[in-house]
Amino acid sequence: MSEPPVPKPRDDTDAVQDIARDLAEVAAQISTFKGEGNAYLGDPNYNALRLRLEIAHAAVEAAAVEARRRVRLNEGR
Repeated sequence: MSEPPVPKPRDDTDAVQDIARDLAEVAAQISTFKGEGNAYLGDPNYNALRLRLEIAHAAVEAAAVEARRRVRLNEGR
């Protein structure tokens, strides 16, 4: 009988790619929540909350862009 294959050790590129995928998923979820929130928060009294949602969404998008940039940098090694 042969031994089962030994799993490949996890390297930084794998970790960064996983993080980039996770961030992209979070950004998609926030975008969905933002759309739903904007649909319900049409009242002018909710402008501050809408702005906070947009800022949070922009922060997650920026983090996803940075993660993708790091993946590309690590792939160039």
